[in-house]
Amino acid sequence: MSEATAAEIGATPGDLVDVSTDRGTVTLPLAVTEMADRVAWLPTNSPGSAIHRQLGATAGALVEIGRADS
Repeated sequence: MSEATAAEIGATPGDLVDVSTDRGTVTLPLAVTEMADRVAWLPTNSPGSAIHRQLGATAGALVEIGRADS
């Protein structure tokens, strides 16, 4: 996610971040990069990825994000 979005949720690179929908939650380490604010990118095509199954979300879906420890 963007630096501004990370700051908005009080997270820094490497912190664990929860990404949630009404179907489930995945917890991943945060990587900060240049991208649009309030956007999260998830590795949906990585080997062993279960993002679609766990979240029931595809590109463009609305999700909630927050630090995993909050």
